[in-house]
Amino acid sequence: MKRVLGNCLGAAFACSVLLGLQVPATAKTAAKIAEQAQKGAVVPDEGVYQIYRNRSWMWGNHGAAYFAVRQRQFNAWSTEKGQPSYGDGIWFIPGGGKLCYRAKWHGSWGVKGSMTCFEHRQTGKAIYKRKSPDGEWYIFRSQHRNRSDESSKLKYGDYVTRKQNRIKARL
Repeated sequence: MKRVLGNCLGAAFACSVLLGLQVPATAKTAAKIAEQAQKGAVVPDEGVYQIYRNRSWMWGNHGAAYFAVRQRQFNAWSTEKGQPSYGDGIWFIPGGGKLCYRAKWHGSWGVKGSMTCFEHRQTGKAIYKRKSPDGEWYIFRSQHRNRSDESSKLKYGDYVTRKQNRIKARL
């Protein structure tokens, strides 16, 4: 019994030491990413357009947004905090590597307007992204694409409208 307890305490101590070491490493990584993004070139408007056109941005199990080419329609749904809602609006590219969407969000609370923008910078094949104006930079698409890239959450096609219509019918 002492041996089992000793192993558990030892494992807990090792985990706490490792987690303690990861915090500074994460801060250093975030600072390095921000530095690389600031040095990067602004993604041209056409590049931003090609990234999002006719694609759905999957937000895990809690929502998704669709960037339709037709009339630059923006459609989205969300179940953040367990409350279903949907958004209708437009998306646009104001320049400077930015993508913005303006939407009216509908939920059990009523209707609320919002506008959200993201900036994109590029160094080589890597693309960095942040919520504008003061979000933290993160790797949107790495130099050698991998599944953990945020860009892999963009799927070609409309994965939003069916769920959005179901939420509309319930509200």
